Amino acid sequence: MKYLGIDYGTKRIGIALSNDEGTLAFPKCVLENKDEWVSKLLDIIDQESVQVLVIGESVNLDGQHNVLMRDIERFIFALEKEISLPIHLEKEWMSSVAAQAHLYGKGNIANEKWTGKANAKKREHNDANAATIILQRYLDKK
Repeated sequence: MKYLGIDYGTKRIGIALSNDEGTLAFPKCVLENKDEWVSKLLDIIDQESVQVLVIGESVNLDGQHNVLMRDIERFIFALEKEISLPIHLEKEWMSSVAAQAHLYGKGNIANEKWTGKANAKKREHNDANAATIILQRYLDKK
């Protein structure tokens, strides 16, 4: 069974896919959060034969939904108008931080900073990496 993971953001939407067995997650792409995200996402779902969606649930440190979760709920509502696939929520807590830490883990230059032109490419893919972490957390639980 193939899964698609989503890290929703107000500017960008990170997308990850599982392998066909639904055991490993991989970054796919980052979509701009503009009107055309629906058609682009539907194309990916169709092309990749996705059967289940896993969307990051945005919570505070105390586990309560935060302000971004209202936007995520509207995002889910818009998706449910277009598809009939099962949608599951997985806490996205610290997924972007974990994705960023992965990019700057062992073997990377210690003085590198997350900002600046030199790291624009890394920041560009961070949303897809965060989606991968969200999806892998879900897959590991099942």
